[in-house]
Amino acid sequence: MTRIATAAASQTALLDLMKAQRNVFEAQQQLASGKLYPDLKGAGHKAESIAAAYGARDRADAYKFTAERVESRMEITSIALDQLTDAATDLRVAMTTIDGTHIMSQAREAFENARNALSTQYAGGYVFGGTRTDTAPISATSLDDLVAAPTAADVFVNSNRRPVAKLDDQVTLEVGILASEVGEDLMAAFKRLAEFDAGANGPLDGPLTDTQQAYLQGEIANVMTAFDAIGDIVGENGAQQSRVENMIASQQQKSDYLTSLIGGLEDADMATAATRFQQAQTAVDVAAQTFSVLSQVSLLPFLR
Repeated sequence: MTRIATAAASQTALLDLMKAQRNVFEAQQQLASGKLYPDLKGAGHKAESIAAAYGARDRADAYKFTAERVESRMEITSIALDQLTDAATDLRVAMTTIDGTHIMSQAREAFENARNALSTQYAGGYVFGGTRTDTAPISATSLDDLVAAPTAADVFVNSNRRPVAKLDDQVTLEVGILASEVGEDLMAAFKRLAEFDAGANGPLDGPLTDTQQAYLQGEIANVMTAFDAIGDIVGENGAQQSRVENMIASQQQKSDYLTSLIGGLEDADMATAATRFQQAQTAVDVAAQTFSVLSQVSLLPFLR
Protein backbone atom coordinates (compact mmCIF):
# COMPACT_ATOMS: atom_id res chain seq x y z
CA MET A 1 0.00 0.00 0.00
CA THR A 2 2.88 2.34 0.76
CA ARG A 3 4.40 1.72 -2.66
CA ILE A 4 1.07 2.45 -4.35
CA ALA A 5 0.56 5.64 -2.36
CA THR A 6 4.12 6.75 -3.01
CA ALA A 7 3.82 6.05 -6.74
CA ALA A 8 0.58 7.99 -6.95
CA ALA A 9 2.11 10.92 -5.09
CA SER A 10 5.16 10.85 -7.36
CA GLN A 11 2.92 10.82 -10.44
CA THR A 12 0.95 13.78 -9.11
CA ALA A 13 4.16 15.67 -8.37
CA LEU A 14 5.43 14.91 -11.89
CA LEU A 15 2.22 16.24 -13.43
CA ASP A 16 2.50 19.39 -11.30
CA LEU A 17 6.10 19.83 -12.45
CA MET A 18 5.14 19.45 -16.10
CA LYS A 19 2.26 21.92 -15.71
CA ALA A 20 4.55 24.43 -14.01
CA GLN A 21 7.12 24.04 -16.80
CA ARG A 22 4.42 24.62 -19.39
CA ASN A 23 3.34 27.78 -17.57
CA VAL A 24 6.95 28.99 -17.57
CA PHE A 25 7.21 28.35 -21.31
CA GLU A 26 3.95 30.20 -22.05
CA ALA A 27 4.98 33.15 -19.88
CA GLN A 28 8.37 33.27 -21.62
CA GLN A 29 6.61 33.31 -25.01
CA GLN A 30 4.38 36.20 -23.91
CA LEU A 31 7.36 38.18 -22.66
CA ALA A 32 9.31 37.55 -25.86
CA SER A 33 6.47 38.22 -28.33
CA GLY A 34 4.24 40.59 -26.39
CA LYS A 35 1.27 38.44 -27.43
CA LEU A 36 -1.13 36.37 -25.39
CA TYR A 37 -1.13 33.56 -27.94
CA PRO A 38 1.60 32.12 -30.19
CA ASP A 39 -0.89 31.93 -33.09
CA LEU A 40 -4.59 32.22 -33.84
CA LYS A 41 -5.17 28.58 -32.95
CA GLY A 42 -4.22 29.41 -29.40
CA ALA A 43 -6.73 32.27 -29.28
CA GLY A 44 -9.72 29.95 -29.13
CA HIS A 45 -13.08 31.70 -29.54
CA LYS A 46 -11.28 35.03 -30.06
CA ALA A 47 -9.55 33.80 -33.22
CA GLU A 48 -12.39 34.80 -35.56
CA SER A 49 -12.59 38.32 -34.13
CA ILE A 50 -8.82 38.78 -34.33
CA ALA A 51 -8.68 37.55 -37.93
CA ALA A 52 -11.55 39.84 -38.95
CA ALA A 53 -9.88 42.83 -37.28
CA TYR A 54 -6.59 42.10 -39.06
CA GLY A 55 -8.41 41.89 -42.41
CA ALA A 56 -10.23 45.18 -41.84
CA ARG A 57 -7.00 46.91 -40.81
CA ASP A 58 -5.17 45.60 -43.88
CA ARG A 59 -7.93 47.03 -46.10
CA ALA A 60 -7.75 50.38 -44.32
CA ASP A 61 -3.97 50.48 -44.75
CA ALA A 62 -4.27 49.55 -48.43
CA TYR A 63 -6.86 52.27 -49.06
CA LYS A 64 -4.68 54.77 -47.20
CA PHE A 65 -1.67 53.83 -49.35
CA THR A 66 -3.74 54.28 -52.51
CA ALA A 67 -5.06 57.63 -51.30
CA GLU A 68 -1.53 58.81 -50.50
CA ARG A 69 -0.40 57.97 -54.05
CA VAL A 70 -3.44 59.81 -55.41
CA GLU A 71 -2.60 62.79 -53.22
CA SER A 72 0.97 62.83 -54.55
CA ARG A 73 -0.34 62.69 -58.11
CA MET A 74 -2.70 65.58 -57.41
CA GLU A 75 0.12 67.64 -55.93
CA ILE A 76 2.15 67.12 -59.12
CA THR A 77 -0.97 67.97 -61.13
CA SER A 78 -1.42 71.16 -59.13
CA ILE A 79 2.14 72.25 -59.92
CA ALA A 80 1.58 71.52 -63.63
CA LEU A 81 -1.68 73.48 -63.61
CA ASP A 82 0.13 76.44 -62.06
CA GLN A 83 2.70 76.21 -64.86
CA LEU A 84 -0.10 76.11 -67.43
CA THR A 85 -1.75 79.12 -65.82
CA ASP A 86 1.54 81.01 -65.99
CA ALA A 87 1.83 80.16 -69.71
CA ALA A 88 -1.63 81.62 -70.37
CA THR A 89 -0.74 84.73 -68.39
CA ASP A 90 2.53 85.15 -70.28
CA LEU A 91 0.71 84.90 -73.60
CA ARG A 92 -1.89 87.48 -72.55
CA VAL A 93 0.76 89.90 -71.30
CA ALA A 94 2.79 89.51 -74.51
CA MET A 95 -0.27 90.39 -76.59
CA THR A 96 -0.59 93.75 -74.82
CA THR A 97 2.74 94.97 -76.23
CA ILE A 98 3.22 96.69 -79.59
CA ASP A 99 6.33 94.82 -80.66
CA GLY A 100 5.43 91.89 -82.90
CA THR A 101 8.87 90.30 -82.58
CA HIS A 102 8.57 90.27 -78.79
CA ILE A 103 5.04 88.90 -78.98
CA MET A 104 6.03 85.90 -81.10
CA SER A 105 9.15 85.24 -79.04
CA GLN A 106 7.09 85.21 -75.85
CA ALA A 107 4.37 83.16 -77.52
CA ARG A 108 6.87 80.45 -78.47
CA GLU A 109 8.25 80.39 -74.94
CA ALA A 110 4.77 80.29 -73.42
CA PHE A 111 3.78 77.47 -75.78
CA GLU A 112 6.83 75.45 -74.75
CA ASN A 113 5.99 75.94 -71.08
CA ALA A 114 2.37 74.92 -71.69
CA ARG A 115 3.44 71.84 -73.64
CA ASN A 116 5.84 70.82 -70.87
CA ALA A 117 3.10 71.30 -68.28
CA LEU A 118 0.68 69.12 -70.23
CA SER A 119 3.42 66.47 -70.60
CA THR A 120 4.12 66.27 -66.85
CA GLN A 121 4.85 62.75 -65.65
CA TYR A 122 4.31 61.00 -62.34
CA ALA A 123 5.30 57.44 -61.45
CA GLY A 124 6.04 56.57 -65.07
CA GLY A 125 2.78 57.94 -66.50
CA TYR A 126 1.45 61.25 -67.81
CA VAL A 127 -0.77 63.02 -65.31
CA PHE A 128 -2.91 64.51 -68.10
CA GLY A 129 -2.92 61.40 -70.28
CA GLY A 130 -6.02 59.80 -68.81
CA THR A 131 -5.78 56.03 -68.91
CA ARG A 132 -3.19 56.22 -71.69
CA THR A 133 0.39 56.13 -70.40
CA ASP A 134 2.49 55.22 -73.45
CA THR A 135 2.90 58.70 -74.95
CA ALA A 136 2.71 62.39 -74.06
CA PRO A 137 -0.90 63.62 -74.27
CA ILE A 138 0.01 66.45 -76.68
CA SER A 139 1.72 65.69 -79.98
CA ALA A 140 2.55 69.25 -81.09
CA THR A 141 6.13 70.28 -80.29
CA SER A 142 6.06 73.73 -81.91
CA LEU A 143 3.71 76.45 -83.12
CA ASP A 144 4.28 75.13 -86.64
CA ASP A 145 2.78 71.79 -85.58
CA LEU A 146 -0.29 73.66 -84.34
CA VAL A 147 -0.64 75.46 -87.68
CA ALA A 148 -0.38 72.15 -89.55
CA ALA A 149 -3.09 70.50 -87.42
CA PRO A 150 -6.71 70.74 -88.70
CA THR A 151 -7.87 71.92 -85.26
CA ALA A 152 -6.31 72.43 -81.85
CA ALA A 153 -8.17 69.35 -80.63
CA ASP A 154 -6.24 67.20 -83.11
CA VAL A 155 -2.92 67.68 -81.27
CA PHE A 156 -4.24 65.93 -78.13
CA VAL A 157 -3.73 62.17 -77.96
CA ASN A 158 -4.83 61.49 -74.39
CA SER A 159 -7.52 58.93 -73.74
CA ASN A 160 -11.10 60.04 -73.20
CA ARG A 161 -11.32 58.41 -69.77
CA ARG A 162 -9.94 59.67 -66.49
CA PRO A 163 -8.23 57.10 -64.27
CA VAL A 164 -10.10 56.13 -61.12
CA ALA A 165 -9.00 54.96 -57.67
CA LYS A 166 -10.90 53.02 -55.04
CA LEU A 167 -10.35 54.80 -51.72
CA ASP A 168 -12.87 52.91 -49.56
CA ASP A 169 -15.31 50.04 -49.89
CA GLN A 170 -17.96 52.48 -51.13
CA VAL A 171 -15.79 55.29 -52.57
CA THR A 172 -14.35 55.33 -56.10
CA LEU A 173 -12.85 58.63 -57.24
CA GLU A 174 -11.73 60.01 -60.60
CA VAL A 175 -8.18 61.15 -59.98
CA GLY A 176 -6.94 62.49 -63.30
CA ILE A 177 -7.48 65.51 -65.53
CA LEU A 178 -7.32 65.17 -69.30
CA ALA A 179 -4.94 67.35 -71.30
CA SER A 180 -7.67 68.09 -73.83
CA GLU A 181 -10.00 69.28 -71.05
CA VAL A 182 -7.58 71.75 -69.56
CA GLY A 183 -5.44 72.72 -72.53
CA GLU A 184 -7.57 72.84 -75.67
CA ASP A 185 -8.73 76.45 -75.33
CA LEU A 186 -5.17 77.64 -74.70
CA MET A 187 -3.76 75.63 -77.60
CA ALA A 188 -6.49 77.05 -79.83
CA ALA A 189 -5.31 80.55 -78.88
CA PHE A 190 -1.72 79.66 -79.72
CA LYS A 191 -2.89 78.16 -83.02
CA ARG A 192 -4.86 81.25 -84.03
CA LEU A 193 -1.93 83.51 -83.22
CA ALA A 194 0.50 81.34 -85.19
CA GLU A 195 -1.90 81.20 -88.15
CA PHE A 196 -2.32 84.98 -88.10
CA ASP A 197 1.47 85.40 -87.99
CA ALA A 198 1.81 83.10 -91.00
CA GLY A 199 -1.16 84.62 -92.87
CA ALA A 200 -1.77 87.60 -95.10
CA ASN A 201 -1.66 90.12 -92.25
CA GLY A 202 1.59 88.72 -90.85
CA PRO A 203 4.23 88.32 -89.89
CA LEU A 204 4.22 89.82 -86.44
CA ASP A 205 7.66 91.31 -86.73
CA GLY A 206 8.61 94.72 -85.41
CA PRO A 207 6.03 97.46 -84.73
CA LEU A 208 2.42 96.33 -85.09
CA THR A 209 0.08 97.59 -87.80
CA ASP A 210 -3.39 98.81 -86.94
CA THR A 211 -4.84 95.55 -88.29
CA GLN A 212 -2.48 93.50 -86.14
CA GLN A 213 -3.27 95.55 -83.03
CA ALA A 214 -7.01 95.16 -83.62
CA TYR A 215 -6.62 91.40 -84.00
CA LEU A 216 -4.58 91.07 -80.81
CA GLN A 217 -7.05 93.17 -78.84
CA GLY A 218 -9.82 90.81 -79.82
CA GLU A 219 -7.71 87.70 -79.18
CA ILE A 220 -6.81 88.74 -75.64
CA ALA A 221 -10.42 88.01 -74.63
CA ASN A 222 -10.05 84.45 -75.96
CA VAL A 223 -6.85 83.96 -73.98
CA MET A 224 -8.68 85.15 -70.88
CA THR A 225 -11.40 82.59 -71.57
CA ALA A 226 -8.72 79.89 -71.73
CA PHE A 227 -7.21 81.24 -68.51
CA ASP A 228 -10.58 81.03 -66.75
CA ALA A 229 -11.10 77.46 -67.99
CA ILE A 230 -7.76 76.45 -66.50
CA GLY A 231 -8.76 78.20 -63.26
CA ASP A 232 -11.93 76.08 -63.09
CA ILE A 233 -9.82 72.92 -63.39
CA VAL A 234 -7.45 74.21 -60.70
CA GLY A 235 -10.46 74.60 -58.39
CA GLU A 236 -11.70 71.11 -59.23
CA ASN A 237 -8.30 69.60 -58.52
CA GLY A 238 -8.09 71.48 -55.22
CA ALA A 239 -11.49 70.18 -54.14
CA GLN A 240 -10.46 66.64 -55.01
CA GLN A 241 -7.22 67.07 -53.07
CA SER A 242 -9.18 68.09 -50.00
CA ARG A 243 -11.42 65.06 -50.33
CA VAL A 244 -8.44 62.73 -50.70
CA GLU A 245 -6.77 64.27 -47.63
CA ASN A 246 -9.95 63.55 -45.66
CA MET A 247 -9.94 59.96 -46.93
CA ILE A 248 -6.33 59.51 -45.80
CA ALA A 249 -7.21 60.80 -42.34
CA SER A 250 -10.29 58.57 -42.21
CA GLN A 251 -8.38 55.43 -43.17
CA GLN A 252 -5.66 56.26 -40.65
CA GLN A 253 -8.28 56.59 -37.92
CA LYS A 254 -9.75 53.22 -38.91
CA SER A 255 -6.32 51.61 -38.88
CA ASP A 256 -5.47 53.09 -35.48
CA TYR A 257 -8.80 51.95 -34.00
CA LEU A 258 -8.38 48.43 -35.36
CA THR A 259 -4.79 48.27 -34.14
CA SER A 260 -6.05 49.17 -30.68
CA LEU A 261 -8.82 46.57 -30.96
CA ILE A 262 -6.37 43.88 -32.02
CA GLY A 263 -4.09 44.83 -29.15
CA GLY A 264 -6.91 44.43 -26.70
CA LEU A 265 -7.63 40.97 -28.05
CA GLU A 266 -4.13 39.55 -28.33
CA ASP A 267 -1.52 41.78 -26.67
CA ALA A 268 -0.13 40.57 -23.35
CA ASP A 269 0.13 42.82 -20.31
CA MET A 270 3.89 42.74 -19.85
CA ALA A 271 3.74 43.40 -16.11
CA THR A 272 1.24 40.58 -15.68
CA ALA A 273 3.30 38.29 -17.90
CA ALA A 274 6.44 39.02 -15.87
CA THR A 275 4.62 38.28 -12.61
CA ARG A 276 3.19 35.10 -14.10
CA PHE A 277 6.68 34.05 -15.22
CA GLN A 278 8.10 34.56 -11.72
CA GLN A 279 5.21 32.65 -10.15
CA ALA A 280 5.54 29.85 -12.70
CA GLN A 281 9.30 29.64 -12.12
CA THR A 282 8.73 29.40 -8.36
CA ALA A 283 6.12 26.69 -8.98
CA VAL A 284 8.64 24.77 -11.08
CA ASP A 285 11.22 24.92 -8.28
CA VAL A 286 8.70 23.75 -5.67
CA ALA A 287 7.31 20.99 -7.90
CA ALA A 288 10.80 19.81 -8.77
CA GLN A 289 11.81 19.62 -5.12
CA THR A 290 8.59 17.79 -4.21
CA PHE A 291 9.05 15.30 -7.03
CA SER A 292 12.66 14.76 -6.02
CA VAL A 293 11.72 14.08 -2.42
CA LEU A 294 8.93 11.68 -3.34
CA SER A 295 11.15 9.87 -5.82
CA GLN A 296 13.57 9.05 -2.98
CA VAL A 297 10.94 7.85 -0.46
CA SER A 298 11.83 4.37 0.90
CA LEU A 299 10.85 2.16 3.88
CA LEU A 300 14.47 1.19 4.53
CA PRO A 301 15.06 3.93 7.11
CA PHE A 302 12.08 2.73 9.07
CA LEU A 303 13.10 -0.99 8.96
CA ARG A 304 16.59 -0.47 10.32
